This record gives sequence, structure tokens and C-alpha cells, in this order.
Amino acid sequence: MNEPSSASRTPFIIILILLLAITGVQYLFNFNGLGTDAAMDHAQIARNVARGQGMTTNWLRPIQMVSGSTRAGLNPFLSDAQIHEQEAIRAGQGETLVDPEKFNPYALRDTRNAPLNILTEAAVFRMAGVHKFDLWSMTGPSMIYLPDRIVAGISCMFFILSVLSCYYILLRMFDVTIACFTCLTMILSNLFLQYATSGLPQMMMLFFFAWGIHFLYTALQNKEENRAFLWPLIGSSICFSCVCLTGWIGLWPMAGFLIFAGIRFKPHGLYCIPGLITLLLFLAYPIYINRSLSGGFFGTAYYTIFTGLTGNEEIAMNSLVSGSIPIAAQKVVTSVINNILTQGDLLYENLGNLPLAMVFLLALLHKFKRPEVNQSKWGIFAMWVPAVIGMAIYTSNKTGISLGQIQILFAPFFTAYGTAFVLNLIARHSNKELISILRGGVLLISLLITSLPLLLNLPHIVRVGILTASRGIPAWPPYYPQGLNRDLRSQTAEKDFILTDQPAAVGWYADRKAIGIPKMVEQFMVLERILKFHGGKVGSILVTPSSTSKMNLRTIASSYGEFTPLVLEGTVLFQTKDKNPVYLFDHSQALAPLAQRFGTPDSRSGNDSLQRPSGNRPSTLIPHMAKQRKNAPGFEESVARLEEIIRLTEAPVTELEDMIALVEEGNKLIRHCRSILHDAELRIQTLSNPETVQDKTDTDEPDSNEFSLT
Repeated sequence: MNEPSSASRTPFIIILILLLAITGVQYLFNFNGLGTDAAMDHAQIARNVARGQGMTTNWLRPIQMVSGSTRAGLNPFLSDAQIHEQEAIRAGQGETLVDPEKFNPYALRDTRNAPLNILTEAAVFRMAGVHKFDLWSMTGPSMIYLPDRIVAGISCMFFILSVLSCYYILLRMFDVTIACFTCLTMILSNLFLQYATSGLPQMMMLFFFAWGIHFLYTALQNKEENRAFLWPLIGSSICFSCVCLTGWIGLWPMAGFLIFAGIRFKPHGLYCIPGLITLLLFLAYPIYINRSLSGGFFGTAYYTIFTGLTGNEEIAMNSLVSGSIPIAAQKVVTSVINNILTQGDLLYENLGNLPLAMVFLLALLHKFKRPEVNQSKWGIFAMWVPAVIGMAIYTSNKTGISLGQIQILFAPFFTAYGTAFVLNLIARHSNKELISILRGGVLLISLLITSLPLLLNLPHIVRVGILTASRGIPAWPPYYPQGLNRDLRSQTAEKDFILTDQPAAVGWYADRKAIGIPKMVEQFMVLERILKFHGGKVGSILVTPSSTSKMNLRTIASSYGEFTPLVLEGTVLFQTKDKNPVYLFDHSQALAPLAQRFGTPDSRSGNDSLQRPSGNRPSTLIPHMAKQRKNAPGFEESVARLEEIIRLTEAPVTELEDMIALVEEGNKLIRHCRSILHDAELRIQTLSNPETVQDKTDTDEPDSNEFSLT
């Protein structure tokens, strides 16, 4: 057994210093705010918890709204007259049609997310005062929402704890060389650093997963030494259960752990029972809540399977009933098989680009000298196989960070075993004189392959981070926190709901109740019927680059159905703005009721509170908040727009093409303003001295260089 000793203190100190330095650079200089809906979703729920509102959510998923309303007694598919009739009957019996404690859109309990990461954030939010929204409003020049940094700081803390935990655990299992090398690859891997500041729960999951492996290793070691192994096995069960409570995807490796424990420890099947009991105890309360609110054990989390089956869980979440989700039984099998194969294709990227991690599958064929080390690799493999199946079902097959992607949990241990295997091969099949050189060369090359992307970009990251330290660069597109936190919030009522393709961002940055966009206008009417019954309504619509920037037209049409003209309008208007603007929203027959309610093209162009200099700018439609523009803007209106143009040209996110367009618009407005002033001057002169009017008209000419970027 390789217990940590004084000989390992120097490498540990080096690892610690490098860990803090690299994490600090990532956090201070390369953080652009939260970049995923999942991270914002967790954050907004955590803020509600910190306020004492429980696990309530600002993101109202249509399928949960309909399910919850129906279970509470209100059938939203009935007409208003039928609902009033039912309400009158219940009132005659001295009862209410809907019990507010069973369903209330203003206090809707989340049934999508695992609670542990949310509760941790809530505790920190409470201590930092994030639950007081006004104290954290974006009133200054910064374009990064400060609570985003708090969320990222929590992830960074668990990343640091995970690396240090892996160092200790791998030092016990192997030696100081493998422990140091594995931790160095974690520190210098771009993927690990992205997860470290993402606000996603993966780093907390990694922390508990690492200690679960530690206790499993201890149990196997005690078994080989004829010592008691039940308590370490229970400790391992507790850690893996915490992984499940951090992210429901953790149930898949937990299943592998239970199978392994039942097979490895005799009598067979007996020792999986403590783990199963521990898991059920941990899951009892969340399952009870989900069951009572949605009728299912996993609530709306069940519909995440459609990410793997259809490529987008929001299609399912924005449906009103599960039966309306288009998917065939044969497609399920095909999708799962294809996704499993794709998981293999993307394995290297999703393991953090760690070359020696890929050698783990070959290390399975190697028999290590110590039985507990040899058996632990099969325990890790037993958890990895069902995890791959789970990821094939619950996550999209893409590289990069994702809530449902947990290959990162296995990466340190895959790397350790792969490294041990390669070093053993070198020791067995090389001359003694070459062993040290070959071992060092393999480790150095592997480390360079992993760290090269980070090292090459590090000077640029630091330079840009220093230059933009006062304001920061937001994750735009598609997220623009300043517009949501300041403009959208000020233009919407507290009790109104917002229909948007970015419900998580609206719920987090604007602290408003948001609903995902359904596929049919009729479905929208059903949702409004629910809100109307509880005294609410959809007060505005927000469409952002989330809908168009990463999807082709066919995918957009498949996702948004009758709302496709609304989603596409912002992009089409921008592309046609210099010619004759093309309006889609107002000319859609299906959307006619909404077009009449949420304004006209003129009112929208005058009140686009989130108007940004980008081809994929967000657009807001807010009813009854704007006067109709005249054919030509007035002097005051033109001056106000000029001030806005100046502000936009100074923004760091403004692209060159957009800058040119803004300058051209500014020049036109300047000429327009001068024309207004010129006409006013002529009218004044006409009243005082009519004879000089003609001479003045002939001599005055506008300047040619009115507006520039300098």
C-alpha cells in the first residue's frame, strides 16, 4: 500500500501551486459568464431556495404546467365556459376548483433537476446576499453578471477539491509519478477548465465519484487482507448516491456499482443490498415530491431521454402531453445504438483530450500485481458501461460541456490505469538504460498533447482578460445578461410571464417567470388559459439567437412549428433592413392573433429593448408599450438614436460589419437632423426677413464627413 509520505510533499506542493494558478487564470481572465441553460437553471432555482421559496423555478416547462394543472383539478383543454361551469359547481359544494398548494404557476416546484448542486449554491447565495436581486443589478459598465462569478467560483472550488482528492487516492492506488501526472493532465486540460467555470454540477459529481472509488478500493483491499469491508462499501454507496443527487445521470454508473458489488463480494448478490438501501434513502424525498406533483418518479427529468432520442429535450418539454411527442418505437432502438457508437467516436474529446486515458481499455487486459488495484479497474469499467448507455439516451452526441455528459468523471482513473499500463510495458520490454528516458518521454509527450491548446492560448487569454477586466466579454451570442437584467426586467411587469426561447436566462438574469415556446398557437392558448385562471398572462415575447444561430431552417421549423415565422423574423429583418424590410410574424395566418396583440413592425422597431449590433440580435415584442412611429423620426428621437449608436459602436462585441452599418445609419440621422434644423432656421428667417431666404438656400450645403469611428 502506498500511503502518502513526506516524499510526496514536494510534488503535492507543486501540483497545488499550479492548480491554483491555472484555475485562477481561467476564472479571472477567461470567464465570460454562464454559457449553458442548465447552469442558469440551477442558479435561478438556488436563488429561490435562498429566498425561502423552496425548490421553485422561474422556468415553466409547458408539459409540467399542463400535467400539474390537470392533477390539481383544472383541465386546460376545456373551454373557458366549461371551466367556469366546473368552478361554479365546486363553489356550490364549498370547494375550490384548484388547490393552490398542488399547483401554482407563481410557485411551481422544479421536478427536472437533482437537488444537491442547487442546495449548495443556495447556501452560498444566502451568505452572499444574492437572493436580494436589486443588490446585484447590472447598473455599472460590467457586462458580466456578478452572481455568475459566484456560481463559477463554486464549480472552481469543487474542481480544486477534486484534483487534490484524485492526487491522494491515486497516490494510495499507484505511486507519486502516476498521481502527479494524472493531476497535471486534469489541470492543463481545456475541458476540465471549462467545466471548472461552467456552473454545471460535473465538478461536484467528480468530487463524490473520486471518493466513491476510494472507498471501493478500500473495501477491495480489506477483502484481500481478510478485514471488514462492509463499512467502506457503505461509504462508497453514500458517495455514489451523492453523485446521483448531484445529477440524475449518475444513476447509471450507480447501477454498475451495485452490479459489481453484488458479483465481487461473496455471498454473491448480498452486498449490493446496502448500496441499494442507501440509494433509496437518498432518493426517497425527491421521488416522493416528483410523484406527488407529476405522477412520475422522476418528474420532468424523464423527458430528458428525448435529448438522445430526438436530439432536443425541449421539444418534449414544450409539448403539452407526452402522447404528442413524435417518436416511433423502432426509432428508439436505432437512436440508442447510433448514440452509443457516437459516444465511442467522441470518447477522446469527452475524456478531456487525455491520450493515455484511451489506453484504459487495453489496461483491462493487463493483470496488475496488487489484487485490489486489479479488481478496482473492473469496478470502474462496470460503472462506465451503463454510463455510456445512459449518456446515449440522456445527452446529445456533441463534444464540449453538457449537463448529461459524464465521461469527465472517469477521465482521471482511465488516465491513471492507462499510464500504469504503459509504464509497465516500458519497464518489461526495454533496456535498463532506456527505461527512464522512455518513461519520461512518453509522459512528456502525452502532457504536451493535452496542454498544448491551453499553453498556446494562454498569453492571448491573459492579454484579453486584462484589457477587458473592467467590463468583461459576455457569452454573446446567444446570452446578453445586461439586456435581460436591466432592459427586459424594467419593461415587463413582475406578475407577467415571458414566452421565450431562453427561459433559463430570463429566469436567472431578469428574475422573471418564463415559458418555453410551444409548436402550435393552440398550445399557447392552453398555457394562457392556465395562467389566466391564476390571474396571470403572457406579457411579452423574447426571441434570441438561441433559436437560429446553431440550427438550420429544417430543424428550426421542426422545433417551433407554427411559431417558426416569429423565431426567424429577427434574422430576416436584419438581412433585409437596407432594402425593403421583410416581416414574417405579422403575415403568418396562424400567428395573426398574437401579431395583433403584441404590436406591429413599427412599434417593435421603436422598442427593441435588446437591440444589438448583430445579425442574430434578440427581439422583444411587448404589447401596448409603444407609440407608432411617424414616417420620419423627429429631432429628439433622432438624437436619442444617435446616442444609442455611439454606445453600440463603443461596445466590444460589435462586429466590423455591424459597425459599418451603424456608421451609415448615423450619417443618415445626422443629415436628417441638419435638415430639420435647416428648415427651422428658414422658417424663422422667413418670419423675420423673407428677402434673405433665397440667398441662404443657395449657399448652405451639408458637410460630407458627419460621423466616423474615430
